[in-house]
Amino acid sequence: MSTVTTMYHARGATGAPMIVIKADDLLYRSDGTIFGSGWNRFIEIAAELDIKISVGIICKSLANGEPEYFDRIRALHNSGQIEFWNHGFTHARNKETGESEFSGPDFETQLDTIARGQALALEKLGFAFRAFGSPFNANDANTTRAMREHPELISWLYGPKNANLLPGQIILGRVVNLEHPVHHPNFEAFKRGFLKNPNHPYYVLQAHPNSWDYVRFEEFEKIVNFLKERGAEFITPTELVRRLRAEK
Repeated sequence: MSTVTTMYHARGATGAPMIVIKADDLLYRSDGTIFGSGWNRFIEIAAELDIKISVGIICKSLANGEPEYFDRIRALHNSGQIEFWNHGFTHARNKETGESEFSGPDFETQLDTIARGQALALEKLGFAFRAFGSPFNANDANTTRAMREHPELISWLYGPKNANLLPGQIILGRVVNLEHPVHHPNFEAFKRGFLKNPNHPYYVLQAHPNSWDYVRFEEFEKIVNFLKERGAEFITPTELVRRLRAEK
């Protein structure tokens, strides 16, 4: 069964768009900040603005993190404000060949990479990831095969539009960019992109908050407020999938 995002036409309860913030690259920090100062500010701002967000964990940090790291993730997960998701294991890429965890390796290797992250989440955090997003958003046919072996992963953030996934697994694709260029939230560029695509049922917005400075956080807040003025509803990937299933 091919999963094509444009076949869904759900909107939020008020008819306004649904927003998923796809924040990438969480790692354990041993400098006393646990997450890193950028991540901590991002989570604070999300709470202040009363929005839900989603955070991709680079899963090697579940292998080498300390209990305080796991405790904080569990607490945020239990709050319902944040959905954590599988963002690969090493986030490594070969600079010469361009090969990365999900672009180039064989099926068995990619399957093992996903499986290790899923197993560590259960072991260290007590819950299974329900969403996946590959490092660099890179993928190939073996990634799709590996996803089909993990039916608990019900959404693939920025996966290939026509991936032949299992029934119930949904690609949540990109429509506009929050960051322009990458790592730089840009309100004016975002607004232009949004106004060119104002009627899409949902928007998945990629962010890298641990690289943001004060000005970049200000740009992010402008984007959130712009969307809130239009009645947008900020939800998690799993909540979005449930809405899309209901509206299909």
